[in-house]
Amino acid sequence: MDDFIKRMVWFCIGGMLFFVGCRSPEGHRKKADAVATEIIREYQQEALGRTESFTIEEPSDALRRKLMITQELPGHVSGVSSNELFLSGEPLKITLIEAMQIAARNNRNYQSAKEAVFSAALDLDLQRQAYRNSYSGLLSSLFSSLGSGSDASRSVSTTGSAGITRKLQSGATLSSKLGMDLVKLLTMDKTSTFGVFADATVSIPLLRGAGKDIAREPLTQAERNMIYAMWRFERFKKSFAVDVASGYLRTLELEKQIQNAEANYDSIVATRERVESLAEAGRVSQTEVDQASQNELTANNSLVSTRQSLEAQHDAFKATLGIPIDAGIELEATELIQLSRETMSKLSDEAALSEEDADEQAASYVQIALSNRLDLITVRYQYADAKRSLKIAEDALDPDMRLELAASSRETRISGGDSDSDSSDAEVSFSDTFNYSAALSLDLPWDKTAERVSFRKSLIALRSAERSIEAKEDEVKQGLRSAARRIEELKQTYQIQKTSVALAERRVESTGLFLKAGMVQVRDLLEAQEDLVEARDRLVSSVVDYHLATLQLQKDLELLEVDEKGLWRK
Repeated sequence: MDDFIKRMVWFCIGGMLFFVGCRSPEGHRKKADAVATEIIREYQQEALGRTESFTIEEPSDALRRKLMITQELPGHVSGVSSNELFLSGEPLKITLIEAMQIAARNNRNYQSAKEAVFSAALDLDLQRQAYRNSYSGLLSSLFSSLGSGSDASRSVSTTGSAGITRKLQSGATLSSKLGMDLVKLLTMDKTSTFGVFADATVSIPLLRGAGKDIAREPLTQAERNMIYAMWRFERFKKSFAVDVASGYLRTLELEKQIQNAEANYDSIVATRERVESLAEAGRVSQTEVDQASQNELTANNSLVSTRQSLEAQHDAFKATLGIPIDAGIELEATELIQLSRETMSKLSDEAALSEEDADEQAASYVQIALSNRLDLITVRYQYADAKRSLKIAEDALDPDMRLELAASSRETRISGGDSDSDSSDAEVSFSDTFNYSAALSLDLPWDKTAERVSFRKSLIALRSAERSIEAKEDEVKQGLRSAARRIEELKQTYQIQKTSVALAERRVESTGLFLKAGMVQVRDLLEAQEDLVEARDRLVSSVVDYHLATLQLQKDLELLEVDEKGLWRK
């Protein structure tokens, strides 16, 4: 029966050590991912009031790989199956919504922002571990030999132990250990010794480090860092969505400007040909012909320059999307047409605000932002962090007084092992007296320089954190007041540019008729054409500027919501 108990104890200790300590790297990765994902879901609800899917695993069907294969682009490409490919050589057609989804899946900065949240969750799990049961175990076996020849004494010593430690949020630490050892002589009478031992210890801080607020500060800060990570990522998603929309619309704006430049160039060529005909009829001078030719060259140069700007804008936008710079893409031009219609419908009948109304609206924006802005809330929370850090620094100035309570017990059995001896079954059993102790220690270090410096720096950090709140509030107010003025300016700019385009078109038409009648010079028609293309460009810019300004305002008011796919909910 005793042998059965021994085997069962060895089996339990060995099994626990194997299953706890021998998990594969892949098993540890899956466990870490599962815990971090659960923490992220928990803090999404706490920090944002909602939950959404979250993963740092990059998509297996990465668009970058597809484009590099299908468009035969140079560079490193990992394997992609044939059924995942687009039609070879065709440019990728992208709507604004698709651009936002593509960027959220492929942009490197977006991936890094998600990984920062995941890392914060792992850090929090590590701090929580300090307050869970911590298991440890040890198995060791030692073969020893003393002497030589027939007098040699050989033995095998085997020791196994399993322990558990737990730190309480009050600062106390509990630990206990259960173990056994077995010594078996391989020579002489083959005596064996079997022992079982157990001990428990409690350590309680009484001065420095005592109290829940002090003891659990690392965990508290890790929890706050997790909230900050969620807020930073939420702000990043909003800024990123605005950046993607800006890149998309700015690209369409340049494409529209190229259309205007091409139309202007064609018009100037037609004008030059008309002037040449008039010169042949003796109705205009050669100087005016040269002027028309010069304007044609200028228009052509402007067209070339605008095309180069569009190529650069395409490259920058593809970098934002996270796809190869040399990939072919095609944006949906109807997005800008629809945006122009929406802007025209919104602003055509909207009157400009008076100065008093504009100030009142700016004040309402500021009130919303002061309540909602996550970066401002973060600064306020960090002020509370600084106050806690000061309390920790004050606690570190106290001496270290600690109460230690310990108890232990051990039982040992010695068995004779020589089968030829009459005492082969002899067994001696004895138990040590149950031991317990209590100790009170007081550490009074003479040198407190490090603690004193830390305390003084904590006071400085607290005042700095207070100033940071003031600075952030002023920054928010200034930004919102500027945004409100910018919105009103763009409303009026749109109205002005719409009227300017209508006037420029009328002017080109009338100047062309007057030129035929000989009532104006060629220069007048060329200037009218230049003014028309500039007015059309400015009208397109005013539409894009107004839309992006309203998006930026929604982001600054923390009213723009972006889901896990990178899509906004305005």
